[in-house]
Amino acid sequence: VETVCQSTPLNIQFRRALAENRWEAWLHLVRRLMDVQLAQRPDKLCWKLTRNGEFMVKSMYLDVINSSSIPNSKNVWHVK
Repeated sequence: VETVCQSTPLNIQFRRALAENRWEAWLHLVRRLMDVQLAQRPDKLCWKLTRNGEFMVKSMYLDVINSSSIPNSKNVWHVK
């Protein structure tokens, strides 16, 4: 990943051409990746729904029931 991200343009090849909205999605992803800073430190998980970065079921529950991106969030609790 580090080697690919350091090359300009990105040294990536696709088996098929990216057409229409896939090309747009690729460019969006590349723009977001350009802001990522890699470091030689151990990875750390951080839960963005709490101030201290630790996972809490309550924070996930509140996010799901208040999320407008999930049309019928009640169904989430019935998934096996």
